[in-house]
Amino acid sequence: MKTTEHEWEIDSLYMDDVYSVAYTEHVRTIRHEAALVLPRIALKHLIAEGVVIHDPDAEPPKGVTERQPFFFRKRLIEYLHDRGDLLRDGDAYRPTEEMIRRAATSEAEYFGDGANSPTLLAMKHIESIAGGVLQGRDGLVLLEEAIGAEETWRTWQYLMVDAAPKRACNSLVARTLDLRLRAGKPVVVFEGGAGLGATLREAFRIEGFRERAEHIESFGFTDINRALMRRSEEMVREEAPELLERIHFDRVDLDQLDDYDELPYLQDASADIVIFESVLHDVENLERVLTSCHRILKPGGWLAFTIGSRGRPGQFFPCEFLQSTLHSYYRAELDPPRRSHVGYLTAEEWSLSLRDAGFPEFRIFPDQEFRDQWPYGGIIARRP
Repeated sequence: MKTTEHEWEIDSLYMDDVYSVAYTEHVRTIRHEAALVLPRIALKHLIAEGVVIHDPDAEPPKGVTERQPFFFRKRLIEYLHDRGDLLRDGDAYRPTEEMIRRAATSEAEYFGDGANSPTLLAMKHIESIAGGVLQGRDGLVLLEEAIGAEETWRTWQYLMVDAAPKRACNSLVARTLDLRLRAGKPVVVFEGGAGLGATLREAFRIEGFRERAEHIESFGFTDINRALMRRSEEMVREEAPELLERIHFDRVDLDQLDDYDELPYLQDASADIVIFESVLHDVENLERVLTSCHRILKPGGWLAFTIGSRGRPGQFFPCEFLQSTLHSYYRAELDPPRRSHVGYLTAEEWSLSLRDAGFPEFRIFPDQEFRDQWPYGGIIARRP
């Protein structure tokens, strides 16, 4: 989607090789796996007595820690109801016989040769701590207690970065960065919430990127987590040591971008491109962050960020299964109609938020008719 008729370099961004038949099958597989695991969680923790009471219009709590069990429960019930696995009578929901039968099916029978996929293993890790999540405990803490810190971070990195459906996110921002460098002019980059460096890792795979990376004048690589940045610095040291002197690893809170005026790439009209990979939906005050990005970008600068485009619960909940267990996922200050959801937003909410922050021109990937089929993607916006 574009909101103006002006020609724009981003129209040449190619994603057809990512959104492929194989990619569609990866998304389908995750939904198929969730259709076994999520009913098992519901039957064990919510519907043990054969019925669960749920008011879909109930007001969510204000506090982050109270929101997390509220929304995990709400989204699990509404996922199952949208799929047709729960029958509703007023506020009472009862499982269908088919759902009960499916939940009792052995994994070997249900999956066949796919019973040991890494995505299924990750879902089973989350399943093992679902009871604690519904009691209001943070999913990462529970996972570390259950499977250890190293396995927890491997699970987190796999689901957030390496799982096949997330390739759409990694590829989109990496290709956008590469496209910006192709003009051959000096480029100042600010990446917020850069974590384990998924954008750069993917960009290094693009033919010719290393040569074009000579045009990076400065790269502000930031995260709130120092341990993640240390891992990323090690990755850059191994993959592209020639970039180290131009990459600045700084601890930055995205909700307070205007407080970092000592960092050159966060000053007024200082950056050519701002990148957020799997993070912008997580901020507390989206309007403030987007407005700060508008200030930071040079005229004509690009804002590139990845999204999970919230859609029908029966299709979308598996895409946020891990995030839905985390306290941090529920920090959002709701601001309807620009932001009516905590966590991931709808494409319509993103559109309203960008326009009101001063970004009238943007493109959403994938196109509208494919968003249920391919829920992961991103948005590229341009400051006028």
